[in-house]
Amino acid sequence: MRPFRPLAAVVIAASLLGACESAGALGERVTGILRPGQPTTAVPPPPPAAKPAESVASAPAEPPPLASTVTPDPASRPARTGPPRVALLLPLTGPNAAVGQALVDAATQAVFDVADDDFVLLVRDTAGTPEGAAAALEWAREQQARLVVGPLLGLETQAIGAAARAADIPVLSLSNDRNAAGPGVYTLGIAPQDAVARTIAYARSRGLEKFAALIPNNALGAAAEAAMRATLGSAGGELVRVERYEPGTIDFGPAVRRLGKIAAAPQRLARGEAPPPPPELDFEAVLLPDFGDRLVQLVAELHGHEIDPGRIKYLGIPLWDDPRLLRESSLQGAWFAAPPTAGRAAFERRYREVFGRAAPRVASLAYDAVALAAILARGKGPDGADYTLDALQVPAGFAGVDGLFRFGTGGTVERGFAVMEVRRDGPRIVSPAPDAFEQPAN
Repeated sequence: MRPFRPLAAVVIAASLLGACESAGALGERVTGILRPGQPTTAVPPPPPAAKPAESVASAPAEPPPLASTVTPDPASRPARTGPPRVALLLPLTGPNAAVGQALVDAATQAVFDVADDDFVLLVRDTAGTPEGAAAALEWAREQQARLVVGPLLGLETQAIGAAARAADIPVLSLSNDRNAAGPGVYTLGIAPQDAVARTIAYARSRGLEKFAALIPNNALGAAAEAAMRATLGSAGGELVRVERYEPGTIDFGPAVRRLGKIAAAPQRLARGEAPPPPPELDFEAVLLPDFGDRLVQLVAELHGHEIDPGRIKYLGIPLWDDPRLLRESSLQGAWFAAPPTAGRAAFERRYREVFGRAAPRVASLAYDAVALAAILARGKGPDGADYTLDALQVPAGFAGVDGLFRFGTGGTVERGFAVMEVRRDGPRIVSPAPDAFEQPAN
């Protein structure tokens, strides 16, 4: 086995085995797994309307207090003895059960690939609810867990932040909801803000000056717009126009016409009739922070109004790193920032070999988080592990399946993104991800 290797302050967290151990053999090294249908500690059933978060989850009207509002109480902490113990809190029942099980599999693979023999990973069901996450955290505290990986969703993470802080247990959440982040509560999910900033900065470096945005009227759109405005404010460039559409719409025409300042929908031409000249556009690039079928329909509408890549540059988000979208001829030439693909491709091959199915996109986050926990457990600290905030917030960061990342003092995660260009033969890197962070962590 080739374990992760330290490189100065950087932990290289993307080492994959070449051996062919079975999924059953991997599972023997993880304890406390609760399968769907098994009882949990005070976890209510998920509400019928619950569903996976689309991208950036909205904060509730009155969120639970963040971790920064609670001072740890040393007297409330359990005695820490024996081997390092890490809790993995995931939805193993409810609407997100299939994703939760895939994340358990990825975490188990990390244990086998990286952890010492005495490393203990304790898995507990959250049912995908804030109440379930809170009960799972209490169970983890009783089990003397030193670190929590998970939960999956932002509302779950907000529900446990204050209690985790009080118990002095850092949390590596798999959510990308920055509303859930706080000191000691880190959100590892790939949020759009930094990726949009990277894409806009690259576009500016290529000489583009005038920008527009066509965004969904939801949290994802708002986060992307804020990042675009901030980047143009620091890097120069002009935001000419922002137009919005409702996420549930089936008619993107009005928003597209507002974007292009087009008076009416294109008319069907009679045989032999010459087409009118294309609309004059006062921007050179447009940010399209959407994905899936909605993006495909939106881009078709843009082409129909001659707002196409032959005239302007399309700019996207990490969710464009999807095989279906990358085959779309209408997106050819578009730019988007995302984690570098080489490490994840190796991880996904290994996952398929071991578990016989494709890994969901978020599986690499669980792998990286548990692998990092295993590295920091190697003979450091008075009880065999160093999960202090100083150890987690090392300025040089860590390198994992999804590339370079580091934790900030406020709980957000900074990542090193590559900029991709959509091509017919597959995405091409036009600006590689950094090998190291240039600036100190905040």
